[in-house]
Formats: sequence, C-alpha cells, structure tokens
Amino acid sequence: MNETSIEATETANAAKGRHRLYWLPNALTVSRIVMIPFLVLGILAPFQLSVDIDLLSGPWLAISIIGIFILCMVTDFLDGYWARKYDMSSDFGRMLDPIADKLLVAACLIAISITNFGAGLVVIPTLVIIGRDIFVSGIREHAANSNIILAPTKLAKWKTMFEMLSILFYLSAVALSGYAELSANVQTLSHATPNDVVANSNEVSSAIYLMFLSTLWLAAMLSVRTGYHYFNCAMRREES
Repeated sequence: MNETSIEATETANAAKGRHRLYWLPNALTVSRIVMIPFLVLGILAPFQLSVDIDLLSGPWLAISIIGIFILCMVTDFLDGYWARKYDMSSDFGRMLDPIADKLLVAACLIAISITNFGAGLVVIPTLVIIGRDIFVSGIREHAANSNIILAPTKLAKWKTMFEMLSILFYLSAVALSGYAELSANVQTLSHATPNDVVANSNEVSSAIYLMFLSTLWLAAMLSVRTGYHYFNCAMRREES
C-alpha cells in the first residue's frame, strides 16, 4: 500500500471517528480462537499417540503449549486494554471476546478431562463450568430480547481468572513431570543413580497438580454463584 492509500485510509477512519488500528482488538480476539485447536492437540498428543517421538516424550511439547496458552492470556488482556484505552470498542468485539474466552476454557478443560481418563475430580468441575457458561449465554440472549443488559460482575472476572490459572497449573505440572521423566531416562542410560533433582521435580509437579485441582474447583464454585446471580437479576428485572 502506497503513502497516498495510507493517508486516504487514515482520513476515512478519522471521518468515521475511528482509530487507525481499530481492527487490532478484534484481530487479537480472532487469533485467540485460531490458537485453540493447537492447544487441544498439544494437550492430547502425548496421551493419544502410541509412537515414540522424542519431542513428545520430554517436556518440550508441554513447554510450547504453555507458551501458546500464555500468549492467549496476553491477547485476552491486550484486546480489552487497547479497546478501552483508544476507544476502539465495537459491538462485534463485545460479542466475540466472551465467546473466545469460553471456547478457550471449554476446549482446554475437555482435553484435560480426557488426559485424566475421566477422573471425577476433573470432570465434575469441568461440567459445572461449561454448563454454567451455556446457561448464562441463554440467560443473556433472553435478557437481550427483553432489553435487559447483564453487565459482567467482578466475581465473573475472578471466575475466568481461576479457570485460566487452573489450566496453566495443569500444563506446568505436565511439563515438570516430563522433565523428571526425561532426567530419569538420561541417568538410566548413563548408569547413574537418580538424584534429588528428579525427586524434587516429581514433588513439585504433584504440588502444582493439587493447585490445578484447587483453582479448578474454586472456578466451578464461582461459576455456580455467578450463574445464579445472572439468573436472579434477569428474572427480577423481567418482573419489574
């Protein structure tokens, strides 16, 4: 694009009262959705592939997935921050951003439930969180048809934060577990006695896994609380 075209575009945006990077928050939101399949494949790959691949047997894949997930969290922060700071909010962005968050959380938690072989401690809060999100989406649609606006609450934001933290804790536990296993394999090949580093890695991995379960259940409890809050608000405003 030449300078004349750039100037013409900026002039058109200025005439419409738009920032020249008005498209950036929505682009970040869409990029978060695009990264979801790679996260799910990365979480499932070590548990689903029967072939022995070096990149899957160590911590490298888990570390890469952690990087992608952190990137998703960063884009979640930046799209809202830039939209508010530079007044680049749009109806499309307000609609798409919560959808992207819910897709990200639901996809990752379903994949984690699969890798935990349907363990109740993981599946139950996962079902609560996903069920709540579907329930609240229905409430919001019903409220919108009745011209009722349900603004996000602070507890709902805390719920999302604990959901993200729980996924990050799980990925970190997997990465540390892979590091311990890789270290043990190297020492076995070298006829060395496993040292304290491997044992400590396993202990830390177990501790982080407990943090994953704790934050996941806390997110589930907040899901129930905020779901009831939205339902109660919608019903009271409809009756008034």
